[in-house]
Amino acid sequence: MITIKDKIKVEVNEKGGCLNSIQKDGYEYQWQGSEDSWTGKDVAIFPWIARLKDGNYFVDGKEYSMKNHGLCRYATLNVVEQKGNKVTLELKSNEETLKQYPFKFIFNATYEVKDTTLYVSYKVTNIDDKDIYFGIGGHPAFNIPFVRKETFDDIKGNRIEFEKEINPNNYYLDPTGSFIVKKDVFKPVKVIDLDKAIFQQYKTLMFCDAKMDKVTLYKADGKNVKMRLNNPRTVAIWTKEYFGGYICIEPWNGIPDLMEPEKELSKKAGINTLKPGEIYNFGYSIEI
Repeated sequence: MITIKDKIKVEVNEKGGCLNSIQKDGYEYQWQGSEDSWTGKDVAIFPWIARLKDGNYFVDGKEYSMKNHGLCRYATLNVVEQKGNKVTLELKSNEETLKQYPFKFIFNATYEVKDTTLYVSYKVTNIDDKDIYFGIGGHPAFNIPFVRKETFDDIKGNRIEFEKEINPNNYYLDPTGSFIVKKDVFKPVKVIDLDKAIFQQYKTLMFCDAKMDKVTLYKADGKNVKMRLNNPRTVAIWTKEYFGGYICIEPWNGIPDLMEPEKELSKKAGINTLKPGEIYNFGYSIEI
């Protein structure tokens, strides 16, 4: 585990290259996982978001498979630079990754703390001699106050607020919450009053086709979180339907598989393309 700090203290886990803890004055802002809900804390998502339909995809007609959220989640990243309040980790394509994802790449995750803000940046470098195709995104989970009831955790009293009212479309999921069945309009929204009932209905909110730069998580205990999302193509908002006192606010450039998807990776909805030698940057920040 790697610790970086200024007025806040952040722990980064080399396993997965993701966040392990965000603290200020001894208060833990990051969800720490639980067996009755989501055991995770964060995911550096690359090169695929969520699940593949039937667990597989094709590149030039050859079949491959990856687990949920791609490669980084299951790998131990190397620390390539660490200076005071900043650390950069790296996953480079290797024999094992090429079995699952037949492209040569370098993925870097950089975490930097300045004052009370954490800056998260991902960089993908194409070191192959052909175009590579991928999805990318963050998955930070934040603790929110809740009341344990018999059959669910009551998270009312917490809310998410966008800087301005947005008029998004939304990707609607199948009843299992795994695959996209349609993209359609969502009501205009500025404030989301958090309630487990929302996620029993939608599984995940996946807003798209709107400017979504700044969002604030207002918590019932006043320990609020401000995020600058840098206008990702999709913002996913998620918590388990019944238990778990947390909310994930996830900026994505890419989407999960459709219920009836294209199987060839280059033709999948929402896919990013990077030419040989090019670099792709993606990031967000968390202020507490």
